[in-house]
Order: sequence, then C-alpha cells, then structure tokens
Amino acid sequence: MVLGAVLVVISASLHAQSLFKHMSKALPSRFKRIPRFYIVSALFLVLGGTLGGFLSQGLKGETQYQLLFAHYSANIFGWIGITVAGTLITLIPTMLRTQLPVLAERRGYKSFPWLVLSTLLMMSGALSDRRMLSAGAVLMFMGAWLYLLSPHFSLLLKRNNPFSILSTFSSNAWLLISALSLAIDLITESTWKVVNHRAESLIFMLGIGFALQIGLGALSYLIPVVLGGGPENARMNVAVSERFKSLRLIFLNVGLFLLITNLSRSIFLFGGALIALSLMVNLLLLGSLRPAKRS
Repeated sequence: MVLGAVLVVISASLHAQSLFKHMSKALPSRFKRIPRFYIVSALFLVLGGTLGGFLSQGLKGETQYQLLFAHYSANIFGWIGITVAGTLITLIPTMLRTQLPVLAERRGYKSFPWLVLSTLLMMSGALSDRRMLSAGAVLMFMGAWLYLLSPHFSLLLKRNNPFSILSTFSSNAWLLISALSLAIDLITESTWKVVNHRAESLIFMLGIGFALQIGLGALSYLIPVVLGGGPENARMNVAVSERFKSLRLIFLNVGLFLLITNLSRSIFLFGGALIALSLMVNLLLLGSLRPAKRS
C-alpha cells in the first residue's frame, strides 16, 4: 500500500512538473490558462496519494475517517473534478462545433480558484474535525461548478441536442446530486465514520452517473472525428452514434436511480440490467463506426 502511494505521488509530481514546464515555454494563446486546471489537479493527486500512504499505516478511531474523507476530497473533487472542469470549458463548444463563447471562457477561468479553494477547505475541514466547514466547502464547489456550466444551460432547451451533449449534462447532474447528498450528510451526521460510510454509497452516482456518462459523451463525439473519411463518412458515423440516444440515456439513468434507491434485490438487479443494456448498446454502436477507407 505504501509503495503504491509513493509511486502515485512520484508519477503525479512528474506529470505536474512536465505540464508546468511546457506551459511556461508555450507561446501566448487564448487557451494558455487551461493547463492550470491539469497542473493543480495533478497536485491534488499528490495530496491524495500522500494521505493514502498515511491511511495504510493502520490509524484508529475518528482520525482514520478524517484522513479518509480528506483523501476522497483530494482525489474526487481535486484530481478528477478539476480535470473535468478544465476539459469542459472547450469540450462542450467542440461537441457543438461552435466557437468557444467569451462568456463561457470567462466563467470557466473564474470558477477555477473557487474549485481549488473549496477542495482545500473540504480537506481542511476533515483534518481539523470541522464537518460544517467541509459541508460549506462542498456547497461552494457546487456553486463554482454551476457557474462554470451556466453559459451552456440554454443548450438544454434545444430540441435536438446530440447524444454527446445530453450525456455530458446528465453526468454533471449526477456530480451535483452526489455533492449535495454529501453536504447533507456532513451537516446531519454526527461522526466522520458515518459520513464516510454514507459517502461510499455515492460510488454508483460518481462512477456510473458522472464518470461513465461523461466518457460515453466524449467518445460519441471524438471517435467519429478521429475516424475521418471526409464529410460523407463523418455524417454516416455521426448518424450511427446518435441511434437510440433517448433510450440509451433513459435506460442508464433510470437504472442508476433504481440502483441507488435499492428498494429490493429484484429492483437493484433490474436497475443493473438496464445499465448493462445501455452500456452494451453504446459499445456496439461505437464499435460499428466505419474508419476512413484507405486508397
């Protein structure tokens, strides 16, 4: 466990150093501030790995659970969250094949320090045994995330959004639901042990609702672009990737809802089956896309 934590810390540190070196040498550009998201997220992984090393020492009592919550905060909100936030600034307009709106760019950059500060406060609240501080920090993170996304909310009113956009916004909804649930637990529960136990139930929301859906959304846009083959082949691949988009989204999200409610074993299994069916259809459609023909 300690060796694994050391390797993670070294790898993430070298990654952050490499990004900073390249950013320092890069020519001025409109997107020069985007790498800051990735550098800071890598540094949060360093913090998360360091805390993971301490956790492997077999600490007892509430101290163990305080460190565990700080570890989760660094890895989920700091590493994964800030990485995704930086990517969304350019990913959403790219999916829509439009230029990055000035307002979206400005709000994306302005959200960055608040995302960083809120994650640090989550960790500080845990390490100093102040659950209300961590709860407030989670709510601050949610506010910064909503601020980042706010210029794009009008997209939800469009009738024919592509699957990539719908899946991306669904993933963000689950992240916000998870964060709100965590904040409520921090406010209402009396010990860090219970908070961490409750937080483990968010794995489905974050793993399937957030990470899986944002991955599927990105792939449904990127794979047709990478395969190329000219406008005709691209249109054909896009049409394939859009098939059954409503059902794919409904099955996955309804299935996830049934999983987390866990009303009975049969409902839990039915929810899992819906998710598996949605994932299978997504993978089959992505696998059926045609690469460019070689002359």
